[in-house]
Amino acid sequence: MPSIDSTNNDGDSEDAADHELVARIKQHDAEALGRYIERHRNELTGFLRSITTARLLSAIELDDLLQEVAATAIASLDTAPLEQYEPKQWLQQVARRRVVDAHRFHFGAQRRDSRRQQSLHAPAGGGDQDMGLEQLLAASMTSPSAAFSQDVRLSRMQQAIASLGDEQRDVIRLRYVDGLATKQIAEQLGKTDVAIRVLLSRSMRQLEKLLEDVKPTR
Repeated sequence: MPSIDSTNNDGDSEDAADHELVARIKQHDAEALGRYIERHRNELTGFLRSITTARLLSAIELDDLLQEVAATAIASLDTAPLEQYEPKQWLQQVARRRVVDAHRFHFGAQRRDSRRQQSLHAPAGGGDQDMGLEQLLAASMTSPSAAFSQDVRLSRMQQAIASLGDEQRDVIRLRYVDGLATKQIAEQLGKTDVAIRVLLSRSMRQLEKLLEDVKPTR
């Protein structure tokens, strides 16, 4: 039967191994990152489960999502901001972005098909000039820019969205493209519902200001 001392020594050995891996990861060692992810597989899987909706889990397995996170992290290790964040914090950021991307991949096409079907029954005389800001957001974030090369408002919307920060774009996409409630977005991005509402409000005001000169008149 192992003694208390030997148990503590085992724990110390695990801590030392983690410390060594973290030091190597901060030197952009991809092998060390792979080993670190494997050592913390259960913890990372639990984190992914906590930020992933049931809807997304019906379309992708957690193990597959974890593999995408690992592949993305290893591929972007050279430019990872490890001087600002610990590897675990950075991996959580990567995980959040992969969840956002997975939502866009699995459900964006469905929403585009739905909008196309609705457009078949749109009143005559309508068009992009009659689209509100939310519709423009959805259209500009889910369609190739070339498709709107002749439409000034859609082109400007794409430019305006591109000028926003990554987090602003993620929140807008989840709200107006994927149609998630602010509470769901907050859970995915690890923020409070209030924080998401404030961010959305500020982002929308920023977009409205950028698009003021092409705002349609009635």
